[in-house]
Amino acid sequence: MQGALEHSPVRHHRVVRRHSDWTLKEHEVVVSHWPNMDEIKKRLPHRSQHAIASFASKYNLRKQIHFWTTTEDALLRKRVRENVPREQIAKELGLTLNQVSNRMQYANIRYGRRPPASTGHLVMDAIFQRAAALNMSRRDLDEMCKSGGAFAGWSPARGIHNRHLWRAVKELDGHFIVEWSVL
Repeated sequence: MQGALEHSPVRHHRVVRRHSDWTLKEHEVVVSHWPNMDEIKKRLPHRSQHAIASFASKYNLRKQIHFWTTTEDALLRKRVRENVPREQIAKELGLTLNQVSNRMQYANIRYGRRPPASTGHLVMDAIFQRAAALNMSRRDLDEMCKSGGAFAGWSPARGIHNRHLWRAVKELDGHFIVEWSVL
């Protein structure tokens, strides 16, 4: 005789129904917890997500539609002008990130161009800030200086040739100043 004589641990089998009728208790669970699919699946483990969604559509259960008010729109525009991240705006309005993003797209609300982040390289920071003040991108700077991507692909770990720096300063109407510390 093969195998062990001991009994294997008890397995919980899925409830298989011969018909797809929903009981009154199942109906109450779906209706009372409706948009929260995780809660419904936890309470009705024998029903698939597709079956629950089909049942909900059959009984016209839908997610609530949010209608934007003028005060919410004004707050959204104000927060975007202040460069507040979308996640924080959504939390403040009590909405999802998707709802805020869709409203921004629908109302054509965009974040303004952000100032360049500091790189730790004084000359490059000054060049990038001046270019941003003139509403120029790094690619525009490369085209103007004919540097072939030296500014667009620059990072603090990567060096840049001095002639590109001189040309950028000249094209941006600036000049170099060297200050020596007193010994």
